[in-house]
Amino acid sequence: MKKLLAGVLACSLTGIFGIAAKDAVAAGADKFPEKSVEFVVQWSAGGGYDVLIRAIAAQFPKYANGQQLIIKNVPGGGSAIGTLEVLRAKPDGYTLGAHSTPIVTKMHWDKVAYDVDSFEPVMMFADIPCYFMVHKNSPYKDLNDLLTAAKASPGTITLGNAGSGGGTHLVGMAFQGQTGASFKNVPFEGGGPAITALLGEHVDVFVGSSPEGVTNAKAGDLRVLGIFADQRMAQFLDVLTAEEQGIKFYGTMWRGIMAPKGTPREIVDRLDEIFKKCADDPEFVKIATEMGWPRKYLASADFKAFVEKEDVRWKELMIKFQLGNRYKSQFK
Repeated sequence: MKKLLAGVLACSLTGIFGIAAKDAVAAGADKFPEKSVEFVVQWSAGGGYDVLIRAIAAQFPKYANGQQLIIKNVPGGGSAIGTLEVLRAKPDGYTLGAHSTPIVTKMHWDKVAYDVDSFEPVMMFADIPCYFMVHKNSPYKDLNDLLTAAKASPGTITLGNAGSGGGTHLVGMAFQGQTGASFKNVPFEGGGPAITALLGEHVDVFVGSSPEGVTNAKAGDLRVLGIFADQRMAQFLDVLTAEEQGIKFYGTMWRGIMAPKGTPREIVDRLDEIFKKCADDPEFVKIATEMGWPRKYLASADFKAFVEKEDVRWKELMIKFQLGNRYKSQFK
């Protein structure tokens, strides 16, 4: 009888302490963050994601108890080096990372030490169309000019992207697979270095997403050949979509935020709340409108479901177009 009572008491205490611990985490979440939060961007400064998150970081202290969002660029390995840093970080909400199209495509381009289940999706805040861009001196005026030249001289026109196995690289490869064109792909460690190369005419074409090259194109130094979305971009209303040019092709870069696996749900939800407020802030909305960043919000659970679907979609595309190294054994 004494043993039975002791067992019941032990179970009761375990339940009480478990509830108390959960309540303590929830109470802590209300005060989160209590110090600066580090945000790992897996590409060089100046690229599409980097510019976006820095605009959000400017609003962060308003909604995060006055704390700063500190951006840390960790380029290399087509996003793998920075992603591994997030993977190994303490799951306390104080280290976050970019979660976007290039992160998922990299998982299927090469065999890496993580997958979509290795992280906690926090939220998605944008879904941005890709495009082809050339130097102002380029002979190509639209996508059909480029395709004609590429098919006439396969593999000679250089196509810059933000990283091997990344999102823009794969959009460029999918475009080639669908149109039958062949380019010489040139990867860089982020959209910033790729735009610099295009401005210096070291590559013929660049595949990117806003804000990469937008300011340069508006200044007349670069030219957009076509938009890979279902509507034109607000900054370039005179530039036709690919479909309007007779090419039914779409490619976008979604942008979101990840936390290390095991980050408490209460902290993930708090981060979701903070970043949504940042993305809805009038100052950020104004910048997003000016730069042509279509905002799209998905809360943590919906974002997780979205990423899982993207994971399946990109695997299928890799195998269909025989891209990358991971699935070579399945190529016919």
